[in-house]
Amino acid sequence: MPKKRAIGFAIRTVFLALAVLLAIEMAAAEDNDLRASVKAPARVAIAPSRDLSQNTSARIVITVTGFMPSPSGPVEAVVLIPCGPEQREIGRFGIFPQQPFTAGRNANAQRFGFAVPDACKIPSQVTIRVEPSAGDGSGAELVIGRAEYE
Repeated sequence: MPKKRAIGFAIRTVFLALAVLLAIEMAAAEDNDLRASVKAPARVAIAPSRDLSQNTSARIVITVTGFMPSPSGPVEAVVLIPCGPEQREIGRFGIFPQQPFTAGRNANAQRFGFAVPDACKIPSQVTIRVEPSAGDGSGAELVIGRAEYE
């Protein structure tokens, strides 16, 4: 009997350790999501692409995994990249309808693509700012899951 108890205890310990590791990994994945608001833009590292060289046209795809609208009116996202000594706007997007949503790891996420101007070098980071279209934009928040080259 003591041997069976020891085996049962060992199995329970292994399962408990796996559950703890899974919980830590899920929390870390959630911490990697970047949030952009009217008061604080999100600066997102762009996932590198092996197929991208300095001589090809680049396209950045932003994945939005969550959104909270502003009660004061609609908002839009402004996408900026470093281009020379300053930030350059490469596009804007809005979430429609302006209703809150949360996407799973990629299920139901919204994706938006933007061409990188030829005059700009391939950036390693993108900045996403939230701007109000009407009202002050308070309470609006975008959750950025990732930015990558396509």
